[in-house]
Amino acid sequence: MWIPLMRTITLPALVLLLTQIPALRAQEACKDVMKVPAVGKWVEYQALYDQKDKYVLRYAVVGEEKREGKDYRWLEMKMTSETDSGKNLVYQMLVPGGGPLDLDKVEEVVLKSGDDRAMKMGGMMIKMMRGQLAKSSAFKDACTEVALVGEEKVTVSAGSFKANHFRSDKYETDSWVDASVPFSMIKSVGKSHEIELAASGDGAKSSITETPQEMPGLGPSK
Repeated sequence: MWIPLMRTITLPALVLLLTQIPALRAQEACKDVMKVPAVGKWVEYQALYDQKDKYVLRYAVVGEEKREGKDYRWLEMKMTSETDSGKNLVYQMLVPGGGPLDLDKVEEVVLKSGDDRAMKMGGMMIKMMRGQLAKSSAFKDACTEVALVGEEKVTVSAGSFKANHFRSDKYETDSWVDASVPFSMIKSVGKSHEIELAASGDGAKSSITETPQEMPGLGPSK
């Protein structure tokens, strides 16, 4: 479930420089742009999926650490259903440099579904996830599959913004972005989703307070 959500939420931020750089450099520029915010930054969205499932989505950077001399950040994605607590989900991923384009280099994943105990994925599971992400990265494709519609004023729950309107024919998505907002997204509308910014701020903490268990049978984390 979390991969399509990532695609929906982060697509606009991937394309902010497309109108300013040559096509051959688009991939490199997207990677430069797509570094998630500083630790503590968060955004919250009101979301509707398939015209019936209402969620509150929260994206935050809840920590950072070094591994083998490299900088990593903990990116948290939290889904809260307005109708069914069993669909609540928290995903935390340790990514290099805080860049979603480097999801195929994810070092660790912690998942908490509903009221279940948080589980840590490592070892073989991480290797499988890396391989899948490397083969089907929506982030890289998005850099060459969008067009700038123009700058527009857009009003959402969080207020009014002067945002750049991007359209992706490949994903049939219209998105409005403002670089002054963490994660850049103001609003996104597609065939199966409607998302708009409700709030943003600083001081984010991890939503997972218990010590995660190792997922059985898949080897230890690094």
